[in-house]
Amino acid sequence: MSMAFIDDIETSQKKLYLQKFTTYGDDARSLSWNDRKTQYLRFSKISELFKYQRNDGSNFTVHEVGCGLAHFKEFLNECGYNCTYSGSDIIAEFIEQDKMRHPSNEFFQNNIAADYQTINENIKNKDYYCLSGTFHTKEDNSDDDWNKFISRAIKNMFKMANKAICINFLSTYSDFFDKRLYYCDPRVITDYAVKNLSRFVVVSHDVPLFEFFVYIYKEEFIRTVFAGYDKYFK
Repeated sequence: MSMAFIDDIETSQKKLYLQKFTTYGDDARSLSWNDRKTQYLRFSKISELFKYQRNDGSNFTVHEVGCGLAHFKEFLNECGYNCTYSGSDIIAEFIEQDKMRHPSNEFFQNNIAADYQTINENIKNKDYYCLSGTFHTKEDNSDDDWNKFISRAIKNMFKMANKAICINFLSTYSDFFDKRLYYCDPRVITDYAVKNLSRFVVVSHDVPLFEFFVYIYKEEFIRTVFAGYDKYFK
């Protein structure tokens, strides 16, 4: 299968976000969010990914795909999570700024939808992976290419994760549609996740943003959470 579509998507995304970054600087709007309020609502939803994390003060690792300006790292700090955060993005300017602002954290310029073997080894094997907004802005890319991009990114994230991943989408249950954006049917992505990744899936469609969040957990992790239910596992 030709991988040219990955390069085309990366080019279009770089153009979009660099234009916004030039206009808005270190601001939620540079990442296609309307404001900090809605950005933090999304962060709150992403953090539900950690609901099974044992409340014993132990550290866990989180990698944000499409980390942008690492605002999620700041949210985690403000909420007091005992976690080690790292991030990756295709935009070199974002990564440079992140490294300057957060020198004790690791940041990587990498495309998570690329071939798995080309992903930086230091990105792999984190407990949790999250991605927010990356799948929204399709721009002029075809639906077919965008669907392949989404599938590759999700599969790579899940393969790297020790425990679980979180992704979000604009919902097809919306009252307004923009042809440059991508809308996902919650039923379709749930079916895809169960058939290709794991049956341990949560879909949350309970915020007013016309978006939904998908949490996909590794079976081996869920087995440790629900000790004593062995007969329900393979």
